[in-house]
Amino acid sequence: ETNKPVVFLAVGFETTAPTIAATILSARRKKVPDFYLLTAHKLIPPAMEALLSSGRAKIDAFICPGHVSTIIGSKPYEPLAAKYKTPCIVTGFEPLDILQSLLMILRQVLSDRAEVEVQYRRVVRQEGSKKALETMYSVFDVSDAVWRGIGTIPATGLRLKDEFEEYDAEKALSVKISPKGKSDKRCICGLIMQGLKLPLDCKLFAKECTPLKPIGPCMVSSEGSCAAFYKYERRNEQTKPM
Repeated sequence: ETNKPVVFLAVGFETTAPTIAATILSARRKKVPDFYLLTAHKLIPPAMEALLSSGRAKIDAFICPGHVSTIIGSKPYEPLAAKYKTPCIVTGFEPLDILQSLLMILRQVLSDRAEVEVQYRRVVRQEGSKKALETMYSVFDVSDAVWRGIGTIPATGLRLKDEFEEYDAEKALSVKISPKGKSDKRCICGLIMQGLKLPLDCKLFAKECTPLKPIGPCMVSSEGSCAAFYKYERRNEQTKPM
């Protein structure tokens, strides 16, 4: 117990949002005082739609995230595959999962198909988790969201419903959230995430921008494109015969 307000930073995709929503419902049921959220959830299918609809992104196929798809199912990807003729393979996280998903993509491309297939069948179902989705949307509404390196993308985020605004830290505590500092205009993470550039095309890569001192979002996370290139591409360069 504490007599100070507790603010929880709610981040993540559809994977974590249902548990955060369940926490809010539990807090209300138990009348927990001084508990608030700063919400920064993001939604995957609308972001995929935004990339494809821009007409700029060079995306041949999607390896769709298995953890997100455990919640939302594979069905939300079907309109994207049909409308943009882009294969979508829902994939697990083991090396064999990734290899198998690449094979499934190649088979679709060679047979001129663009469908949604579930490689991660041991976990993901077409309809997803109905209970998790009901819980998530009982607490959150869809909203616009800011994506680092890209900017604001409509309808790709979640915000607390008005009926739960008592848990909204920005409203209840009258705090103002603003970005710290300015983004480096030399960073090309937005272009990298759209498939328009490679990390090696960035003048900052492996020089001013490293995993220990990341400048853009692609280097911040170990799952980011730049961080992966930094780890594996540099390793390949170092092991090449002289």
